[in-house]
Amino acid sequence: MYPFTMKANFLLLCAMLFGAIAAFAQNQGVLTGQVFDKNGLPLAYATLQLEGSVQGTISDEQGVFLLKVDAGNYNLVVTYIGYAPVKQPVVVAANAETKLTVKLTEENTALKVIEVSGVRAKTASATRTLLEVKDIPQAIVVIGQKTIKQQAAFDLTTLTRNISGLNFTGNYSGAGSYQFFNARGFDLVNSQNFRWNGMMIWNLGNNYADNIEQVEFLKGPTSILFGDVAPGGVLNFSTKKPLADFYTAVDLKIGQWNLIRPAFDISGPLNKSKTLRYRVNTSYQKEESFRNNVASERFFVAPTLAWDITPRLSWNVEAVLRNSTASDDPGLVSPDGTVAGLDRLDPKLYLSEPTRKYKYKDQSYFSTLTYRLGDTWRLRSVFFYGNTKNRPWGIWPDAPDEDGNLQRNEYGYNQGLKNLSTTLDAYGSFYTGRIKHNLLVGLEYQRSRFRYTNEGYLDSLDQNNLYNIVYNQVPDVAPAETPYLPFVSVIDRAGIYMQDQMMFLHEKLHLLVGVRAGLTTQGNQYKANELPGTDYEGYEDNLVTVNVLTPRIGLVYKPKEWASVYASYAQGYEVNSPDIFALNYLEFSNPPATRSAQVELGTKASILQNRLGLSLTLFQIDKKDPYGFVYLDPANPNYDEYNVYYDGHHRSRGIELDVDGKITPWLSITAGAAYTDTEVLEDPGYPSGNRLPNAPRYTGNIWLNFEPVQHLKGLTLGAGYFYKNRFFSSINNDPNLEVPNSFTIDLAAGYQFKRFGAQLNVTNITNQVNYLNPWVFNLFEVQPLRRFVLTLSYKFQR
Repeated sequence: MYPFTMKANFLLLCAMLFGAIAAFAQNQGVLTGQVFDKNGLPLAYATLQLEGSVQGTISDEQGVFLLKVDAGNYNLVVTYIGYAPVKQPVVVAANAETKLTVKLTEENTALKVIEVSGVRAKTASATRTLLEVKDIPQAIVVIGQKTIKQQAAFDLTTLTRNISGLNFTGNYSGAGSYQFFNARGFDLVNSQNFRWNGMMIWNLGNNYADNIEQVEFLKGPTSILFGDVAPGGVLNFSTKKPLADFYTAVDLKIGQWNLIRPAFDISGPLNKSKTLRYRVNTSYQKEESFRNNVASERFFVAPTLAWDITPRLSWNVEAVLRNSTASDDPGLVSPDGTVAGLDRLDPKLYLSEPTRKYKYKDQSYFSTLTYRLGDTWRLRSVFFYGNTKNRPWGIWPDAPDEDGNLQRNEYGYNQGLKNLSTTLDAYGSFYTGRIKHNLLVGLEYQRSRFRYTNEGYLDSLDQNNLYNIVYNQVPDVAPAETPYLPFVSVIDRAGIYMQDQMMFLHEKLHLLVGVRAGLTTQGNQYKANELPGTDYEGYEDNLVTVNVLTPRIGLVYKPKEWASVYASYAQGYEVNSPDIFALNYLEFSNPPATRSAQVELGTKASILQNRLGLSLTLFQIDKKDPYGFVYLDPANPNYDEYNVYYDGHHRSRGIELDVDGKITPWLSITAGAAYTDTEVLEDPGYPSGNRLPNAPRYTGNIWLNFEPVQHLKGLTLGAGYFYKNRFFSSINNDPNLEVPNSFTIDLAAGYQFKRFGAQLNVTNITNQVNYLNPWVFNLFEVQPLRRFVLTLSYKFQR
């Protein structure tokens, strides 16, 4: 009898609850419609807000919006960057649908550009939803055209220094190769944490390109969306899309170290109805360096087509072609094995060979089909194919003796990578009673294959002297392009994900619940016909397959339309491939997955009449069973001789602040600060209590930009300060390899007259000598000294 009573009470409670919801819903009506521009084309991501209420939404890719509100009279405020806001009175009747068509006109400003970035950005494409950034229970920073323009950025390191908690830790083999990053205490992984329009790309070249509209950084574990990724965060590059009106921009950068960098951006319609549009971005860059014998050359082109096939079906096709060649640059080797010893060396000293080059070639293709199901549902299919080739060829100098004598070693190999990814997701909004649901359901598959010509081991090149380097002692023999090693490295990822962000109490309270079921297979497949006579003879396929279920939950409370507080919990994972170069490889031929979990609390606000955005976040990440390694001879390490393990517990916790927007109508700010406390709790290779590598305890950045709105209109003056606290480059916390505090001060001055612009940027104006240590050993990368760069621009829009 007791179970029956409990069941009856439960059913009665449910009936009362749904009855109350139904009663409330009877006094509500639906407000829906579409937002267009002057050409009759839909405006995606327009903001719609009920005046005096926290209730609002943004339009989807087809300009469609949906709101369910209490019956009554309202003023609907519609805004979009570069367009005049519209306030439209509406009457919502109970149990009825009110349809609106809103047309926005451009503001009377010439040559508008997107001016919102940082934490004020409305949306981030990497979230795969249409939710506003302030409504998502996760720290997200978006760096857009405003920052790119003000800081005259043409590399990724300039942009990422504006994001709190994200730290550039060095280059693979000099500034022309590719970059390493650390976020929230954990290194980002080349095959996991970098995305282009949400699709995984290999981080093997300079990922900044002129077709990038904005750089988005989703902080913390994001496995529910992207599968196995390192827990620091995901860096996503969102590209520019074709415009309905004719637009041309020409940009020329010239500066110290013989920099010349022309860039072109051309866009417009291909038919009268403007349903078929194009855009082409291209640039060429050639420069030398403050370092002797260092130079680089890059070419880039990205054509894009957008076609509105029907009012409901659209297709966007993009190609990105990149080619670069850069001097190998191992940096400086300390005379006495300490950072202090670097002061005895000229920062310009070059320890490699001028003929050694890092070559990179990439072809990437994207296809995005979007179909609108009904008024509030979107079905989207994205296909990506990438073909990448790179050839590192460089020098690795050993530690010198007391007289400066040292041995130089060389390495080099060719690598080929092919990457295919596809996603299919459905996203839509609907109501159950008074509860608004924002549901995302999707499937994802990724297939990567890559091969090497050799293991990249070091071979002795010559004997030399740190204080008198003699080049070209040994004839050059470039790495052979064939044959490849007798195996193919494999990464196959598949996943099904679903999340729903439910909005209660007139959208003041949000609950996000999501889960992903992921399947990853990675490792090496050996080619039986190529094995005989090689070091791999007798090896068999060693593929690791892992099934993982990762949840995510979050709460958002919005006491006011301009403010929110949130709490979230998310899990992540990384699938580890067997490390075939480790000496104990056979012992760990089937390594376990690394697990992570994060708790995050935060608040987001838009103050000063929506001019200034703030984001404050507290977090803790726990990472278990991480990949680790120890050198066989720690006193004199050789990077070819090490053992691996997959065990331990590492923790990172901290607080981050991001600020972006306008303090006054004429003074804008982009700023950030982070405190990151990392710790080894357990590790079989290193002492508990050690700090994690590449994680400064304190970092800070601020950029102020002055733009008069009346007198001297067109003038722009900017100044920035970027600080990084000292940090260890290795988990063993060798005090001799602790990277010291560093800072740079940048200045900018420019003037825009009608279609013409000129801007001078000075980076590191105090000429500070700063170092990084990306390879743990006593090789230190010298960061750029003072540099002047002049940007000349011309823009035309019709």
